[in-house]
Amino acid sequence: MIKALVVDDEVIIAEDLAHQLKNRDDWDADFFVDPTIVMAAIEASTYDVCFLDIEMPECNGITLGRLIREKYPEIPIIFSTAFAEHAATAYRLSATDYLVKPINGSVLGEACVRVEKEIAQQKSAGVTPEPNSSSRVIVVKSVGRTDYVKISDIVMGQAAGNYVRLYSDDKEYLHRCSFTTFADQLVPEGFARCHRSFIVNTNKVVSFVRNKDGGDELVLENGIKAPVSEGYKKSLDKVLATAALAR
Repeated sequence: MIKALVVDDEVIIAEDLAHQLKNRDDWDADFFVDPTIVMAAIEASTYDVCFLDIEMPECNGITLGRLIREKYPEIPIIFSTAFAEHAATAYRLSATDYLVKPINGSVLGEACVRVEKEIAQQKSAGVTPEPNSSSRVIVVKSVGRTDYVKISDIVMGQAAGNYVRLYSDDKEYLHRCSFTTFADQLVPEGFARCHRSFIVNTNKVVSFVRNKDGGDELVLENGIKAPVSEGYKKSLDKVLATAALAR
């Protein structure tokens, strides 16, 4: 299921776009008309793609897109507007697509297919058995090199654009995969989300602390730290308690 977030200050347009997305197989959508509450909504839920209108009061789509890209770099962004001159700025933000209003069904369908293909391609770089071993590994490919990283050695994963930065006991890797796909694969392996952009190996957690800035964070083995957001705190407490009992 692909879950979309639609933001447009005109309620009729926002509602219609969300309705069209819901009519696609394996898609769901929420819509908002107030751009100032969108970041809190993303923090509290899980979205796979954002559709952003550009011309909005208080916080326009470009500004909102920059905030999303900075804090949640793994979320694809599709801009929509009646003004084509914004296209260059949109693409500098690495937007997946740019739709000029009025948006017809075929154009929207093409944009959705791009999102679906990207997710499918990212899933192809998933968890696989290590050759000649029953251990589970992440296959990390780079130019002229392939690393087989044991899942049990991974301490933390962090979203990094179209990649996930993997922290192991003694090394870092850059794995080409969406963070959502990576998290879905690792949760059954004893990992837990602690933030929109961070997932940790519960067996590697040393302590849950309040940092000097007043925020919550996890201290992991080798001194690695991961922020804990309010939206994940309650479920994380339960997961860590269960993991501690199982040790």
